[in-house]
Amino acid sequence: MSLRKVKSANKKSLFLIVSSAIMLLVSLVFCINSAYFYQIQKEQLEVEIIGQASESAGRLSRILSPFLESYQIHEYQKLVQSELLTPNHYALSAILVDDFNMAKILGEAHYLTGRVAGGEGQSHVYTSDSSADKATLDNAYYVKATDIHASTGEVVGQLFVYVNDKILRSNIENLLLNTVAVTLALLVLLLITLYLLLKNIFIKPLNHFTQVIADRGEDGIPRATLTDSSYLEIDALVSTVRDMVNTITHTQGHLKQERLELENVINGTRTGTWYWNIPSGKTHFNERWANMLGYTVEELRPISIETWTRLLHPDDAKYSEQALNAYFRGETDFYECEARMRHKDGHWVWVLDRGQVFQWSDQGEPIDMFGTHQDITARKQSEVDLALAASVYEQLHEGILISNVEGKIIDVNEAFTRITGYSRDEVIGERPNLLKSGRHDRDFYDQLWQTLQIEGVWTGEIWNKRKNGDVYPELITISAVKNNVGELTHYVALFSDITSLKEHEYQLERIAHYDNLTGLPNRFLFRDRLRVAMSQAKNRNEKLALLFLDLDGFKEVNDSYGHTVGDRLLVELAQRISTVLREEDTVARIGGDEFILILPNVMQDNSLEGMLDTLLDTIALPAELDGQSVAVTSSIGVAVYPEDEDVDADQLIRQADQAMYAAKLAGKNIFRFFDPAHDRSIRGFHENIACLSEALTEHEFELYYQPKVNLASREVVGFEALIRWNHPEKGVLTPGHFLPDIEGNMLMVEIGAWTIRQSLMQLEHWQRSGLYAPISVNISAIHLQQKNFMDALEAILLDFPSVEPKYLEFEVLETSAIENIEQVQLIIRHCNDLGIGFAIDDFGTGYASLSYLRNIPAKTIKIDQSFVKNMGDESEDRLILVGVIGLAKAFRKSIIAEGLEDMQYANLLLELGCECAQGYGIAYPMRAEDIPAWTEEWRSEALLAHGYFN
Repeated sequence: MSLRKVKSANKKSLFLIVSSAIMLLVSLVFCINSAYFYQIQKEQLEVEIIGQASESAGRLSRILSPFLESYQIHEYQKLVQSELLTPNHYALSAILVDDFNMAKILGEAHYLTGRVAGGEGQSHVYTSDSSADKATLDNAYYVKATDIHASTGEVVGQLFVYVNDKILRSNIENLLLNTVAVTLALLVLLLITLYLLLKNIFIKPLNHFTQVIADRGEDGIPRATLTDSSYLEIDALVSTVRDMVNTITHTQGHLKQERLELENVINGTRTGTWYWNIPSGKTHFNERWANMLGYTVEELRPISIETWTRLLHPDDAKYSEQALNAYFRGETDFYECEARMRHKDGHWVWVLDRGQVFQWSDQGEPIDMFGTHQDITARKQSEVDLALAASVYEQLHEGILISNVEGKIIDVNEAFTRITGYSRDEVIGERPNLLKSGRHDRDFYDQLWQTLQIEGVWTGEIWNKRKNGDVYPELITISAVKNNVGELTHYVALFSDITSLKEHEYQLERIAHYDNLTGLPNRFLFRDRLRVAMSQAKNRNEKLALLFLDLDGFKEVNDSYGHTVGDRLLVELAQRISTVLREEDTVARIGGDEFILILPNVMQDNSLEGMLDTLLDTIALPAELDGQSVAVTSSIGVAVYPEDEDVDADQLIRQADQAMYAAKLAGKNIFRFFDPAHDRSIRGFHENIACLSEALTEHEFELYYQPKVNLASREVVGFEALIRWNHPEKGVLTPGHFLPDIEGNMLMVEIGAWTIRQSLMQLEHWQRSGLYAPISVNISAIHLQQKNFMDALEAILLDFPSVEPKYLEFEVLETSAIENIEQVQLIIRHCNDLGIGFAIDDFGTGYASLSYLRNIPAKTIKIDQSFVKNMGDESEDRLILVGVIGLAKAFRKSIIAEGLEDMQYANLLLELGCECAQGYGIAYPMRAEDIPAWTEEWRSEALLAHGYFN
């Protein structure tokens, strides 16, 4: 039996109590009603009996009067007997007559005569001596006495009618028995009916209601739904309980939601929680508490208050204890302490520890306590940063002004006071416009505020006024400061006094825009004027001439007479040029012995060429300097704007520069106009450079590999890496289609470095699959001549530590090696030290001497393919081939023949002493992925069976 059932068995039944109360009340009412009914019946019976006596007395008193007057005693005795035995006079017990006449005759006080009723309809004569008769009269319930009057009205006697109480009692007993019987029968019937009605109308719905309420889930909510009742009171109860259940359900849902929200807040704020039973030391941490210190809860078990104290920084333990004791003493509303906790990896984590006791003993001692841990390491670091910022704020040399959104100053630093002369107290609450100098109009400030509102910051120069009235310039940055939700909260102005800078500004501007030696505009001022002149020429539909002038022989003047004389010559020539020009013209010195001139609105009277001739003649005049006659000439390039092709200022300058170089090539001391056709050719070259640079960036280059084999042993001795361009429109291009365009350009260096890296990457891949063969890479002259060639090479090698440098070989053209033999020798030796071999490519096409061949530290000589192709006949090429092979052997160099396109020459090469070769006859250059299959095929192929080596 469950505890609920035991409790139910011990409780009283509401039905029993209500039913009993109702039945008791009904019974009481019914009994009272029956008693009332009995009383009425009894009173009616008494009235009936008394009425009988009164009726008999009245009637007999009238009938007996004559008989008493005539002394007919026996007659009235008969009348009395007849009246006494009348059936409806069942209550009469005796009738007596007091005959006054007879009493008088007899001399007695009374003369009583009459009859007394007996049982079963009998009566007997009354006898005064009879005790029985006397008892009957004494026990009479009622006596009716009536006077008997004579015809004269005289009272002649008295009639006494006695009513017997025995009959009355008998009737009353019968009445009582009948009343009780009927009452009991009706009461039982009424109670049964009432019970059935209560059970079906009240108890049955209540039992269903109770069962529904009793059948509850884990959450205490009834599983079944409370149905409506047809009875108003029960339906009201059901509705009330249903409302209560709904309220409880809603409250539980709300509590669950609040609990979930609390958990989400704890998880969202990444807050650790803890519980501490203070008397026992029992402690509980959540997972976040442990994670905050790098642990899991399992790693911390067994957990007690000692776990916390063990992880607490020793220096912070006393602060925590002080805070706890202050809270326990009631000095604070809750416990709070910032402390350091040791992380699992050893560093310290700052935490904010808070808690409250939720259960105290009767003696006021703390028992249970809950709290939280929050990681505040970042905040503590921010406090350090803020302290540093505050220090910087005060010690900064720049002035700082902070205002609120209403524009009132709320703080300034010491530098502000030093610069403006106003103390902090003088400006707090004031507006920044107290510093206005009046030099700026309203539009200036409107634009400032517009920029500040749109961009959030404004930087520029402002003239302000100090407290003493001095106007000074300042460089200022005004920033709009917003909070985390993007609302504007403050404005911060950071400014510095630039008075000293302004004082030097003119000098700096002079230096920046004018040549110190000649006083002419320099290249910067010249560019500004050129842009303005070009814009005006275009708008006015006029022609503008740009002259690029370079002095001929000026270097010789410096070398012969010294730089002082040279400088004086430049000054005089600048003055001469200025005298030739018009007022609207501009001449500038852009460096060294170069001048550039802007001549707007030319070509109107065909006077340009005449001016050019005048310039040439004027410059060519000798100058007397320190007793020496010094003379130079000039070469002038002319570019006209605008022409058919629109250009910018830089392009126009380049055009004039190209024309100037054309004048120098044509013999100097002349002028030349810019040639657009020649320029397009040059631009084509630059476009090719740009395309190839883009191809390198877009990974459009790919390396093909051509095998090098030993004709005698059929061994693959290596591969030459040959670049291909996977052109997006033209397909695969060989080097001859694009490398000549960039010969001597720095792009060759980038491509060379890319080729080395790709080759090392391919070697790494092949060696992982078991293929070990060297790769030779062609190195251009410009790449080889770079001062950082070795440093860059070693850096690339470090990226491929698994590849031994001996598997990498460089090929350099004979002509490239001869151009800078000493540097090439040094590089080859360094490469040899690393294990990288060198080969002289296209040998025989240059002008190498025997001394060159002996001293060059290259290990291999590659015979140019032009000699190999024509070696079949007894020609000069064959003799050269024999000589080259002989020289190589004499200097202990390896030999490889290039261009073996027909394998029928293989035996001839062997006969001449050249065992290694490469060419289309062996294999065409192929992609890297095709090399392993080709190598396997080459090794398994029985070349001797084809008669190549007979």
